[in-house]
Amino acid sequence: MKISFIVGTRPELIKVAPLIIQFKKTNIEVDIVNTAQHKDLLDPYWNTFGLEPTHILNVMIPNQSLSALTSRSLNEIQTYIDTVNVRPDIILAQGDTTTVMAASMICFYNQIKFAHLEAGLRSFDIYSPYPEELNRRIASLIADFHFCPTSISKHNLINEGIPNEKIFEVGNTVVDTLEWIRANKNMNNIPYQNKALEKISSFKKSVLVTCHRRENQGQNLLNIIDAIQKLAIRNPETIFVWAIHPNPRVKGIVSSSSLKNLKNILFTEPLEYLDVLCLMSRSFCVISDSGGIQEEAPSFKIPVIVLRETTERPEGVDMGLAFLAGADSEKILYYYKYIEQNSITFSINPYGDGASCQRIEKIILKEFMQHDLNE
Repeated sequence: MKISFIVGTRPELIKVAPLIIQFKKTNIEVDIVNTAQHKDLLDPYWNTFGLEPTHILNVMIPNQSLSALTSRSLNEIQTYIDTVNVRPDIILAQGDTTTVMAASMICFYNQIKFAHLEAGLRSFDIYSPYPEELNRRIASLIADFHFCPTSISKHNLINEGIPNEKIFEVGNTVVDTLEWIRANKNMNNIPYQNKALEKISSFKKSVLVTCHRRENQGQNLLNIIDAIQKLAIRNPETIFVWAIHPNPRVKGIVSSSSLKNLKNILFTEPLEYLDVLCLMSRSFCVISDSGGIQEEAPSFKIPVIVLRETTERPEGVDMGLAFLAGADSEKILYYYKYIEQNSITFSINPYGDGASCQRIEKIILKEFMQHDLNE
């Protein structure tokens, strides 16, 4: 049996890494295919997990459209299938990027089993997040294994008519990732890899800020900058650390804004994963439009102000751990004050218990062992 893991972005690797590690302990042949959709952001993360890709594709060219990215992704993944010595019996991809959508379509065209990790997430707005909501719906139409993180995502698929026997509620593997890091790294004593973060120690509190989605460009980004500026002025003993995404539509505007003149604003390049986790775990709160951060923050009991109008991760909102502010400056200020004035406590992580990878491995092995017996 052979399984191929196809990843292209940083969040995908973070969530797939513990599963790759789990399968590499078996006698199953494992391919790790990197489409390099976010090559520069992804490259430093392989060392964190002691992994390296077996195949590197080339889907990115400067300034290409989503259509061009989709076309290149399909062609590159198909070339991998056509040229690899042994075709995979199953391909697994995580999430909702163009890489995932293309991987699912290649599985359909080549009649290869497709496993969708983090299946069933829905915002119910096809343009938010864009294009991710459509990507994951396409993947759901094709998948043979739907590995859902929560009961809500499972019921989304049931309501869409996906056969129940293909749906498995396993928890979110990001919790497995955090457990793996805790077991292999001493989180309390890890120094920041980015030396600029040492400035944080001179402030009483810190807040992590990230913003990268297409919906938060243009005027929305300016609204978010306005909110962060007001928060920084009102809270001079708190440092706001903005890890700036390299997208020029974001980086240029943020780094040249009036925020640069405030002493308690720290701009950084994209951070290594351990720095992100250490900073998050020591923060008062996080202000972000990242889906992954919405899932990671509960493991550290840190609230998140979500820079989106909707979320496909309603579990955190329902438990009072995440607050939907969108790009509304006043809502961002309101929820920051709310977190200041209220104790955010909870005992159960809504996204998992750290055993998701074991469940997934068991399900896949059982399926293919049964398949071999029937032949």
